[in-house]
Amino acid sequence: MSFLDKSDVEALEKIISNYSHEVSIKLTRDLVTVQNRIYSQLESLIWLQKRLNIKGSLPPLRGWATSPDVLLRLHTHIMLSAPKIVVELGSGSSSIVAADALRQNGYGQLISIEHSSHYGKQTLAKLVAENLQPWVDLRIGELEAWNKQHLCPSDAVKSPFWYPEHLLKGIEGIDLLIVDGPPGATCEFARYPALPALFEKLNPGAQVWMDDTVRQEEKDICQRWADDYGFNLEYYPLEKGLGILSRA
Repeated sequence: MSFLDKSDVEALEKIISNYSHEVSIKLTRDLVTVQNRIYSQLESLIWLQKRLNIKGSLPPLRGWATSPDVLLRLHTHIMLSAPKIVVELGSGSSSIVAADALRQNGYGQLISIEHSSHYGKQTLAKLVAENLQPWVDLRIGELEAWNKQHLCPSDAVKSPFWYPEHLLKGIEGIDLLIVDGPPGATCEFARYPALPALFEKLNPGAQVWMDDTVRQEEKDICQRWADDYGFNLEYYPLEKGLGILSRA
């Protein structure tokens, strides 16, 4: 015995058919989006490999690592702008790419600030293997409590930590600052201290690059920096997002 008459059954079948069609369209769109993202990263990686003058391979570029599209933009920017001093917060594949560009320019130095001795040693080994160490001043030190200006709320569960001040000794005339650390899990707005600590060391025409601006926290930091320090802010729709702060 059926509790639904023929018209009810037909209406239900129509609803199910429409729903299945909508789901199919959404899945197709999602698949195309993923395919386009994969293609974009592969394309960037191919062009990056053509530009690099290294013998081995880069470290894996998935997970926490800087994505190929950002690395390609970084290498291109350094070769075109020929910066004298590049500072990066957080070492890794970006260290290799930046150092290679400096070496091809035959000019400049990368100062790489890293909090993890484990990852720092991996970066150093790769730099040595590629004979890039002369272009890089790699400085490693555990994070310390940060007691200066910060966006972290006073009642936050995790107190602010940042790189030890002694790692910044002697740094002056920064042309490019790349902010890709400390890790976001360190505390809320973990990367904020970069400009309070290094603003006075920037050259007038310096750019500040913030990786991972698909995250709202990094966007909030960029906007605060732009407001407080008079930078123009532009976002680039790369895989993990990139915010670039510069002056006109």
